[in-house]
Amino acid sequence: MEEVIVEVGMELDKHLIYYHDMLISHGLSLSFACVTHDIYYTKEEKFDCMTENQMKNACVRLRKLDGIIGVNKDKSVSDAEIKVQEDELVKKGYKKVFDTIKLDFQYKKPEWYDYIQLQDIKDVGLLVYWANKKFFHLSLDDQRKALLEELNCYGFDFKEDDLGLDKLRTLYYGKKMYSKNQNS
Repeated sequence: MEEVIVEVGMELDKHLIYYHDMLISHGLSLSFACVTHDIYYTKEEKFDCMTENQMKNACVRLRKLDGIIGVNKDKSVSDAEIKVQEDELVKKGYKKVFDTIKLDFQYKKPEWYDYIQLQDIKDVGLLVYWANKKFFHLSLDDQRKALLEELNCYGFDFKEDDLGLDKLRTLYYGKKMYSKNQNS
């Protein structure tokens, strides 16, 4: 049986520095920060009635990182490399559907593998993303509940019935679109 993996992407109502300070005060450290430019290409004509994950899987994503602080410095891709990849996709019949830019800050404790991410996404808003491998064996609802409870331990105040904001669906429909799992 394939594991169901939950990632919550919860909309935030205060500014980035507020949440940065909150996470630091709860013992997490900023281990990675950058400006991320994601460009999505697809052969799909429409994304109507697709989930966030179906939309993501229907696309090829090109990613450019700038202003990198912390780990993953080797992931930087030049504009020229992106241009070559874009040209190849266009030759294969792909078209650009999303062009997003975000501030991406990742926080963790030294013993963690996973990161709590604060992302300020242009035309979407400020979100906190969290998935944790220690919950993957749980059902979708139990994973989601555990993720929200864990985020609340670090100063957030999410309710079990709060929905997360879907980035690609929000961009596609031009209005805020919500679901329980930003990874499905």
